[in-house]
Amino acid sequence: MDQDSQASGNQKVNSGGLSGNLQGAFLLMLSGVGFTIYLLINKLISDEVHWIVLSFWRAVFGMGLALPFLMRRGLGSLKTKQFHLVFLRSVFGTLGMTLAIFAVSDAFELTLAQFNAISFTRPLFVTLLAAVILRETVGLHRWGAVFVGFLGVLVMVVPGVFTFWRPEALNGLGLDGGSFVALISAFSLAGAIVLVKFLSAELSPIALLFYANLLSTILLLPLALWVGAPISLENWGWIALMGIVGFGAQFCYIAAMSVGEASFISPVDYLRLPMSSVADFLVFRMVPGVNVWIGAVIIVVSTLYIGLRERVRGRQSS
Repeated sequence: MDQDSQASGNQKVNSGGLSGNLQGAFLLMLSGVGFTIYLLINKLISDEVHWIVLSFWRAVFGMGLALPFLMRRGLGSLKTKQFHLVFLRSVFGTLGMTLAIFAVSDAFELTLAQFNAISFTRPLFVTLLAAVILRETVGLHRWGAVFVGFLGVLVMVVPGVFTFWRPEALNGLGLDGGSFVALISAFSLAGAIVLVKFLSAELSPIALLFYANLLSTILLLPLALWVGAPISLENWGWIALMGIVGFGAQFCYIAAMSVGEASFISPVDYLRLPMSSVADFLVFRMVPGVNVWIGAVIIVVSTLYIGLRERVRGRQSS
């Protein structure tokens, strides 16, 4: 503190935290735009390009785009004593991203908005897996929020639950295939997120991103060769754009989390729901049903509460 500040009794306020949070919020919004475009391209070309082939080339482009950033840091940044965890994290990530592409493909009738709403369950799965894998202590409040969040999933993805009082509302009650695949995708990506907690102290975000795409390429190569089919020049352009946009969205997400407080900027990620709803309407003339919105609200509130409890817990421990 300088002498003038001491004499006046005033102190300089450090606005770096707010600036970082605003930067993080902006980057997370850009990430949401990128992921929306990424999923939209996926849905548009999935009737001509197999979803496994799409996932393979997404990883190839991601690996290629991450390489220049990695070279600037040096290949030594890839050194790790926990390669088994890096590999396991890549298996979870590959499964999650591949099933995400499958869920919004032409194989199902799942809208982009429905998929994004289901993807909001990741923090619920992270809490569950952190308790099992990391042995984190999860209190009654957070377990309650997890339970409420999964009730929101039930309202959103199982037809008839929200309107159970109506005659014949529960006829044919069941979980559609697209929603089930999206839930497995969210669970797998939550597993990858939990493992990053082990690895982030040793490996940089760009190293983790490179490893994820490199190992995904290796894991998916045999399947891509098995289902491979000729790809038109136009679709190659779409695949390249999909890879670039997907990498940019991942990079913006990692950068957002590195400059801002997760508890402050995470709510911005929920903008993916209205973004995808607009895309659904403009491109496919589809609007999410009321059960999707109500279920999504329940999930969002429960995950925000979990984030709030974790923030309070962190302050108490510090």
